[in-house]
Amino acid sequence: MRNKNEVYYFIVHACVETICFYLLRLHYPLMLAGTIAFVYDFFAFLPQGIIGKFIENHKKLPYETIGNVLMMAAVFLVASPVHAVHVGGYVVLGIGNAVMHECGALATVTESEGKIFPSALFVSGGGVGIVIGQTMGINQVSVWFLLIPAVISEVCALAARKSVRKGVYPVFDVVNHKYSAGIILIVAFLVTAVRSYLGYAIPISWNKELWQTILLFGIMGLGKALGGYFVDRFGARRVALVSTLAAVPFLIFGDKLMVVSVIGVFFFSMTMSITFAMCLSVLRFSPGLAFGVTTAALFIGLVPAFFVRFNLYINAIFIVVFSIVCCVLLLKTLKK
Repeated sequence: MRNKNEVYYFIVHACVETICFYLLRLHYPLMLAGTIAFVYDFFAFLPQGIIGKFIENHKKLPYETIGNVLMMAAVFLVASPVHAVHVGGYVVLGIGNAVMHECGALATVTESEGKIFPSALFVSGGGVGIVIGQTMGINQVSVWFLLIPAVISEVCALAARKSVRKGVYPVFDVVNHKYSAGIILIVAFLVTAVRSYLGYAIPISWNKELWQTILLFGIMGLGKALGGYFVDRFGARRVALVSTLAAVPFLIFGDKLMVVSVIGVFFFSMTMSITFAMCLSVLRFSPGLAFGVTTAALFIGLVPAFFVRFNLYINAIFIVVFSIVCCVLLLKTLKK
């Protein structure tokens, strides 16, 4: 492996999500748990494009250190005995998360040589951190142990700092250029939003034990990483066809069958790299903004989950209809 940035930021992403999901567990369950999660998601996902564009245009600031300092400041605020500062702590936590994500996107894209796998591997590290953070929170591990992932995150991020500031980006070309850049971005946004929503709509009643949660997030991470590898190897259009349609029967009929369900989750997770590659193909001089388009879509897809709950049959209909629509949109807009 000539470039290690994807490994560095796989570790950084795991460390960042460890801190975030530990803190999200710290005041759970509470009446405000839903509000806390919504506030955190808003600041973690929506501003990433703006942050990424700012980093691209102002390269001298130590963004990696700023992001990690914000993460640690959030630890003290969220763990404070003063309840009035808790929500503010989650705002700071979300912004710190967004900064570190954008640093990772820029570092992995810059040295990718036009391959999407490095960014896919970076993103997949989040699943590792989610499991570690939730496990630490459930077992009430001392909050001071969060210093360990914070230090590791800083060391790894600094190792890749030059790539964040390089400002020269490789060319990605996975889209059908008979469609305008606006249409491509809208399709990428819609498909990502649907994937985000369906992530909460997937019926998974078997997920009751810690080891099952670890397996679930591990499969999600593996799907994201291998999705990037398969896109580079076989092309985005072929992977889109397989990942959107093959997942449907496994997701619908895997509610009580873990083995069936995780196969669906694996296929379902592969679309992450496709939509990011689409955005990179039309926003060639701004990978930070391209990554921000996908994260904004992730937040929009999450919003219904905070306010609406549907039964198993309605969710099954949504999975089928949305998957078919996404498949058609991707086949139309991706290059043959």
